[in-house]
Amino acid sequence: MVLLTATTCSFAQKENSKSITIENWLQTDPVSLQLPAFHSTKNIEGKTFELQNLLQDNQLEIDELQPAEKDHLKWNGENLQWSKTAANKKGFTGSKSAENSLLFYASYFSADEWLQAKLIVEAYPMLEVYIDGEKKISHYGEETDDAKELSEELKLEPGKHCILVKVVSGKKNDFKLGITPNKPWDENNITLSLSPEKSITIHKVLDGENVQNIQLSSDGKLALLSFSRTLPPSDNSENWKEIQEIESGKTLYTFRGSQLANIQWLPTGNRISYTKEYNEKTSFFVFDFENGRETEITNSIADFSDYNWTPDGKQIIFSVTKDYSEDWKIRKIQGMEDRLPWFRTRSFLYKLDVASGVKQRLTYGTITTSLQDISPDSKYILFSQSHPDYKEYPYDKQNLYQMNLETFGIDTIWKDKLFGGSAQYSPDGTQLLVQAGPSCFGKLGENIGKQPLANNYDGQLYIFNLKNKKADPITIHFDPSVSQAVWNKRDKNIYLKANDKDYIRLYRYQPTSKAFNTLQINSDVIGNFSLSANGKNIACTACSISSPYKAFVYELASNTSKLISDPQKENLKHVKFGKTEDWNFTKEDGKTIIGRIYYPPNFDSNKKYPVIVNYYAGTSPVERSYGGRYPLNLYASMGYVVYLLQPSGAVGFGQEFSAEHQNNWGITTADEIIEGTKKFLKAHSFADADHVGCIGASYGGFMTMLLQTRTDIFAAAISHAGISDITSYWGEGYWGYSYSVNASGKSFPWNNRKLYIDQSPLFNADKVVTPMLLIHGSVDTNVPLGESIQMYQALKLLGKDVDFVQVKNQDHHIKNYTQRILWNNTIFAYFAKHLKNQPQWWEDLYPDKNL
Repeated sequence: MVLLTATTCSFAQKENSKSITIENWLQTDPVSLQLPAFHSTKNIEGKTFELQNLLQDNQLEIDELQPAEKDHLKWNGENLQWSKTAANKKGFTGSKSAENSLLFYASYFSADEWLQAKLIVEAYPMLEVYIDGEKKISHYGEETDDAKELSEELKLEPGKHCILVKVVSGKKNDFKLGITPNKPWDENNITLSLSPEKSITIHKVLDGENVQNIQLSSDGKLALLSFSRTLPPSDNSENWKEIQEIESGKTLYTFRGSQLANIQWLPTGNRISYTKEYNEKTSFFVFDFENGRETEITNSIADFSDYNWTPDGKQIIFSVTKDYSEDWKIRKIQGMEDRLPWFRTRSFLYKLDVASGVKQRLTYGTITTSLQDISPDSKYILFSQSHPDYKEYPYDKQNLYQMNLETFGIDTIWKDKLFGGSAQYSPDGTQLLVQAGPSCFGKLGENIGKQPLANNYDGQLYIFNLKNKKADPITIHFDPSVSQAVWNKRDKNIYLKANDKDYIRLYRYQPTSKAFNTLQINSDVIGNFSLSANGKNIACTACSISSPYKAFVYELASNTSKLISDPQKENLKHVKFGKTEDWNFTKEDGKTIIGRIYYPPNFDSNKKYPVIVNYYAGTSPVERSYGGRYPLNLYASMGYVVYLLQPSGAVGFGQEFSAEHQNNWGITTADEIIEGTKKFLKAHSFADADHVGCIGASYGGFMTMLLQTRTDIFAAAISHAGISDITSYWGEGYWGYSYSVNASGKSFPWNNRKLYIDQSPLFNADKVVTPMLLIHGSVDTNVPLGESIQMYQALKLLGKDVDFVQVKNQDHHIKNYTQRILWNNTIFAYFAKHLKNQPQWWEDLYPDKNL
């Protein structure tokens, strides 16, 4: 058997041999195991206690182990230190220790491609062998003079793998462990190590605890944090909330596995409210942290959906939602939206007086009413109604009303607004902060240059005077696209979250000076943010390219932020990320298209690397976030250079830039991707121009298909949930025609054949020469499955190289845990086949059937 040292992984014997022996290990101190009382007495099944039970009964969370030299393993109250040990000249590893002691051994090996191999163990003692936390081999037999040989077939993904061996010592404690790959390999294919340092993996992306949201108590001293985690290997997950004291960092309460729902802070005092369900009826409760008392506010609310406190804490405005759809075998569709499952659901507003417990209905009718805001003096509410109108672009109208909570009198703020928005009161209640698109008030908020139509996904802010009903478009010259805003009653400033190109930042707008300032938080992408009721602090979640979401509290007076939760720190402590850097190019027309590069860990500029090009090209930029649908750090860790670019039409670059999305459907953006890719390859000698792949989802999936009808520069292309026929998507997708308001405004299949037909990939399928993989969720309601089916059929009939993979019972996003991993591996295996000339992984996942 060939021996490889743990540091050099060089051949020690015959050059053509394929076997590897693990010679270097980390080993813990031995732990004495005690036999149970009456171990020699037969149990009810007539069996006495066997030594193998010592091995099987002493389990630990093996899948979480990432041992390193001088680390400690916590075991039964002891801290066992890991230290180095080595095999003898015959390749056997072992340690002298008292009989019936438990020892742990660990080592690592890395494979640069998908690996099929045989795991071979020669063992004298009882032992169990785990690869990446999964038990592969166990030996429970009695000791003999000869070592017992056991083997197991392995199929391992590219990357670093941990081997862990549990041994119960006996008279002879030696074992030898080897790996025999099924195909020829060299010293570059497999490396051995004692370091847990590894590249990011799909499990590191999906697993571990994640902070989802944070809300501050009224005085800003306590934080309500929302967490989640996956529960592998199942598809289940867990969600819970914690109350943390910000100054000390102590967790005061944990709401885990409880029946509490809709937890939120009251506007006064350190109190929370929540709901509980009893016999399909909802009850309200308040918990006071100062006296530890829970008080029921009201009960027996049917069809409850949501609630908000009035600022004085004396009333609750809540919504009741009911589904009016009926079981049917045949029915008439009443309007385009009536085919959507939720269209016949209606929601209406109620008021609860906390002191008396009296509930009063506030709204009624046939159109859902949605709460927008409650006035600072708690006397008024804003609520809206939206209804379709197929006679006028954009085919939907909004009404906004103000109601007096004492008299129930209503004032109409606006009626039949074509481009509606959300509204909240100013601190003095005389104005509204309106968040909407550029066309909310006609041309007043548009800044689109020569473009004919605005992209109303480009979020804008307006200050609306309730007395004279005039609007001031405060963000008209502010390029970032606003997605969330709040008007601070304390300092009278407006705080907002906005896409600034591929960043998402927090800003302060001062109405007096009309100036925008960036709040300095050490992250690239802001997730959720909230303002404490006293207006002193902001809480937010935020992440960066190589750093998952954390929770921060930002003190407005000092302009300083404090990290209060970093739940992924331990999970990622041994993960090594490759570097990232910006790379932009200038088009022939002078426009700059921004982008960035993800490098593999241990990148060597003297080598050639296959390249993956990623894009979205819809109305949103691909932000600089960690994880997500396409974790580009993970792609780079698989040995690819990843080039991400942001073509024309995305928000966050100014209204004129985003308006280019209108009535384009990919021609400009496809040509920008082609131009950018060519310039990228020319500018970087390490990029292998013969092995370039591209991938995109949704509109990006459409882009993948369209690109292959316009270029042959790619060696492989992957389209997830892509649109092949703009006409069928426009008519069939749940959001097809409504999305087209901002993608093909005022254009239809009957008046713009050039756009709908000539620019649809399906009608140009004969031009495709690139191997293409189509992936689609089988129950996708956004982009129907048929978009991939018809492209697959076209390419098949044309004799093209095409594959089609469906993900069962998944919608537009692949959310199921195990299917997400399989989907991810499908992508990697396809690129490995076409960009690395390594078809084995793909062939193992999808062997040809004799059909």
